[in-house]
Amino acid sequence: MHTIDGKPVCKFEQLTLDDIDPGPVVIRTAFSAITYKDAMAARGFGKNVRTDRPCVTGVDLSGVVVGSADERFREGEQVVVTNYQLGTLHDGAYADYARVPAEWVVPLPKGLSLYEAMGLGTSGLTAALAVDRFEKAGLKPGDGPVAVTGASGGVGSLAIDMLAGKGYEVVAISGKAEQTDYLKAIGAARVIARDDFMKDKAPLVSAPPFAGALDNVGGAMLDRLAANLMPNGKVAVAGMVGVELTTTVLPLVLRSIDILGINVSRQLKMPERRRLWERMATDLKPRHFDRICRPIAFTELDNTMDSFFKVSSVGRVVVEVGSKAPG
Repeated sequence: MHTIDGKPVCKFEQLTLDDIDPGPVVIRTAFSAITYKDAMAARGFGKNVRTDRPCVTGVDLSGVVVGSADERFREGEQVVVTNYQLGTLHDGAYADYARVPAEWVVPLPKGLSLYEAMGLGTSGLTAALAVDRFEKAGLKPGDGPVAVTGASGGVGSLAIDMLAGKGYEVVAISGKAEQTDYLKAIGAARVIARDDFMKDKAPLVSAPPFAGALDNVGGAMLDRLAANLMPNGKVAVAGMVGVELTTTVLPLVLRSIDILGINVSRQLKMPERRRLWERMATDLKPRHFDRICRPIAFTELDNTMDSFFKVSSVGRVVVEVGSKAPG
């Protein structure tokens, strides 16, 4: 991405290895993905990407180490890199090669292919952290249904699959009526229309239906979820579509609601990051990759970005970067 006359300009270019940011671990990129953060960067929304010089975008990558000055990684090892400054302040995944700090690199866990790793990526890590925090907070499948908002998106879809796989009854809250069959196919027991859910404005609804909720939206949605949680309910907050919140303390105090913040950026330390990747390769591995993920060719990357702003994207979009990448 370039900034030309104060405006973002995205285009494909031929670069050499010396043209991209340095780093002791050199990775041949196999797959990447598209996150909302990538789409925002591509269209110049927000201030996530550096503007002083061109930046290769793409915040998620999986690939093979082709050179390493750090003894922790060896040539031929399959690895994953997500978040940190990749694709924002450091040249990222939408290129055949990336050079990154060793502190950002996670060995690909056994049980995952390079393609599956990008079916997960930042979205999967977010969903896995939410499930993990629910468990640590004491939420059990027998406690009651768990709601997931932004259900058809990447985080929502993967969370539905993971939660259902662990035995939770999942209720999807979605503004896309046409995706009802999809949501049920990946594990949702029920689907509630977003507009219907938002109608009741009471600070505490009677007979609250949910023991837990994962909110990928924020704002007014978070207020409604808190009002709909049972006593000792848990709400994990992962989304910032709406950043301003007007609510009351009544659910928090009268029903002892716990709010769990979910952040998988640099605040998520590497031991925890690696532990969650191991869980995503084992007990939290999605059962419906074929439904949740769809691959696109690298040449389709720019055109596909716009689907994120038209709210037409469903699940995860995996970008085939390497022409002969394994996995």
